[in-house]
Amino acid sequence: MVRTLITKLKQQLWKYIDVIFYFVGLAGITFGAFKINEPLGYIVGGVAFLISGYLVELIAAGGEKGGGK
Repeated sequence: MVRTLITKLKQQLWKYIDVIFYFVGLAGITFGAFKINEPLGYIVGGVAFLISGYLVELIAAGGEKGGGK
């Protein structure tokens, strides 16, 4: 029973692991930029939002792809 639960959790996480890693990496880069210089952090944050918005539009227009299938 526990093994089945862990397997299902792993399958669900695997679908979204690339998105999770993308946002964690983006947050790390933005945080690092803020540690260097505050205006640089705002610039990097803005660029991060622009890239993320563009990727969301691409995903929405292209249908469901990827996910380790």
